[in-house]
Amino acid sequence: MFGSLKESMIKMKKIITIILSFYSVVVFASAEGKYGTDSIQCLNNISVFTQFIKQKNYADAYSPWKWAYQNCPKSSKSIYIDGVKIIKNKIKENKSNSEVKSAYVDTLFMIYDDRLANFGQEGYVKGMKGSDMMRYRSSMLDEAYDLLSTSIALQERKSKASALYYYFKAVVKKVDKGQLEKSDVLEAYAMVTDYVDYNIANAKSKKSYVQSLEKIEKAFVPFATCEDLISLFDSKYNETPDDLNLLKRIAKVLDSKDCTDAQVYFNSVSKLHDAEPTAFSSYNMGNLTLKKGDSRAAIAYFDQAISLTESDLDKSKYLLGLAQANSKLGKNSKARDLAYQSSKLNPDWGKPYLLIGDFYVRSASNCGTNPFEVGMVYSAAIDKFKKAKSIDSSLKEVCNKKIAIYSEYFPTTDDAFFNGAKDGDSFTIGCWINETTKVRIK
Repeated sequence: MFGSLKESMIKMKKIITIILSFYSVVVFASAEGKYGTDSIQCLNNISVFTQFIKQKNYADAYSPWKWAYQNCPKSSKSIYIDGVKIIKNKIKENKSNSEVKSAYVDTLFMIYDDRLANFGQEGYVKGMKGSDMMRYRSSMLDEAYDLLSTSIALQERKSKASALYYYFKAVVKKVDKGQLEKSDVLEAYAMVTDYVDYNIANAKSKKSYVQSLEKIEKAFVPFATCEDLISLFDSKYNETPDDLNLLKRIAKVLDSKDCTDAQVYFNSVSKLHDAEPTAFSSYNMGNLTLKKGDSRAAIAYFDQAISLTESDLDKSKYLLGLAQANSKLGKNSKARDLAYQSSKLNPDWGKPYLLIGDFYVRSASNCGTNPFEVGMVYSAAIDKFKKAKSIDSSLKEVCNKKIAIYSEYFPTTDDAFFNGAKDGDSFTIGCWINETTKVRIK
């Protein structure tokens, strides 16, 4: 017991030392000149930790950096820029020790505060502090939201990619907590994507903005209905109908929400494909032409999409589009083969089996000569719906609805008897299906 108490006291002392060692001398040094009481020692320590930072040797950079931070905090902005890197390394090193890690997170926030006090740049610094608050201290949601709101209001198009993403994430979390409305998500999305689009088009370093946009879109999609999205994108499209980044986002977001009947989706997809044909634009054109009833043109577009991608997940989706187009032309056996190919490339996706079940349903009247045989086609379809939801829980609701609907078409006991079958027997369906299913009685 006493050993445990002693260990706890030692640990607490270490945490208090981390915090106080930063606060104590900084207060004293702030009363001195730019380089503190020893300018030579100040410049020497700055030079030493700068060299270590260039080598990404954050451990050896810590001591000379700490001396400069405590003794000449007004001497150089690099103390704060590099200090963030050094302390984040300390946080990473202590990720398994929550108490010590928390103390270093407090130090990180203090560095941002001191940088702001000594070198200004309110919008920029508050954006970084708010982002790291969301990253390391999610319990401080309100403080982070306020910091990020202020940052973006001041920085606008100059906002960092991380600040834009974490601001949007903060809005989403506040909606989840009932502190903001869904309309606030729509407004925030419109604002941050405008700033992200500007930087993707104009910034020297686009990668971070592209990555942030992907995360923003992922967080946004669950909150918007098709009606919300179409209204938002109609307005944006009318303002800048030739903005390729906007067209890509419209196509991607509306496709992910299955809002592809909208005119703004058709317009965006067509313009994208004309401007720069890609696997994704070919796929979208396939969907567009399929909806318009031109299955042959859709097949050509889906084939093109498949040939232009190297991603198995994308290819799986494009193969399913190709399957649907072939089914529309009555090529059911080929459509099923394509759906199986799709499933093989993405085994955790249940939609190929859902689609095969739909193919069977549409063939029920053609592949059955009496009520019993028709019922067996529906039974085979239900096999596929059960398979789909067993591997993909996101399809559970839609599959259960289909199972409930088509179970009504199972044969009666008399129908089965007159066909020499009983509940639970195996039965092989002919026609193009040529598959064995279980006899199910209504």
